[in-house]
Amino acid sequence: MDRLPKKNMTAKIIALICAIILWVYVMNEQNPPVEINMEIPLEVRNLSSTVVAVDVPDSVRIRVRGPRTIIAGLAKQDIKTYVDLKGLSEGVNTAKVHTTIPTSIEVVEVSPDPITFHLDSIVSRQVPVEVKLSGAPPADIIVDKITYSSQNVVVVGPKGLLETAAKAVAYVDVAGKSADFTLGVPLKLLDHNGKGVGEGLQMKPNSMYVSLFFVPSVVKKTVDIKPNITGQLAKDVALKQILTNPNKIEVSGNRQIIDQIDAVYTEPISLDGIDKDVEVEGKLQVREGVTYSRNTIKVNITVIKQQ
Repeated sequence: MDRLPKKNMTAKIIALICAIILWVYVMNEQNPPVEINMEIPLEVRNLSSTVVAVDVPDSVRIRVRGPRTIIAGLAKQDIKTYVDLKGLSEGVNTAKVHTTIPTSIEVVEVSPDPITFHLDSIVSRQVPVEVKLSGAPPADIIVDKITYSSQNVVVVGPKGLLETAAKAVAYVDVAGKSADFTLGVPLKLLDHNGKGVGEGLQMKPNSMYVSLFFVPSVVKKTVDIKPNITGQLAKDVALKQILTNPNKIEVSGNRQIIDQIDAVYTEPISLDGIDKDVEVEGKLQVREGVTYSRNTIKVNITVIKQQ
């Protein structure tokens, strides 16, 4: 009587094992394991606020294996990949890529793994601001003065990248402009070759107000007339005075040229042989880009007899 239950138990165990084997076989036939490759964003964790990670890839390629039905419904957001940078110091470092995956699937390969990167300290320094104009105002108008809210900006970022920054530039279009204006302008960071500096640096501020003031390109100005005297008077006379009539003249032209003119000179006037008071005609020296209200003047030369 005792042997019958034992024989039944053995048969049951054998039947269970056969059922499991059959189930595994059927599952492998109906839902076999498959592999796929996925591009997964790579997270950076536990990075110190005093350094920045340079050359860390944005993503890694991961190959996973699992039942076909599970793999078919797998999405990128179901998998996490990350590197833990806790305790790493400035310089070249290597870190393993960690993964978090759903149950029932396994990681076959991660590439690249490990990753090599550079930790660079975050520093700041000032760089000068420059305004660059594009376009041109009307022909009779020029930009007289440019002012902006700050001469320098503070740039913050990795030390190696920050060393490439040379200046911050505000680009202002003045095409067709003739009236004074003030404009908020974004700043662009340039390197020593005049090329834009890549991402990774922050400017404080990253924009500023620029004011432009316009004036007529052709202006008028009244200046003194000065005689240009050469030669010698007669032996028995001395020069008392030389007066021009008029003694001032109006000049006009480009502002940049006119601003440099303080007086207008005559062409050489010779004193050779003069022994009495005379009035002569003097021509004004021609200067390129300058227009005079008159081209000739009178020059009165007064002498006194010597005893």
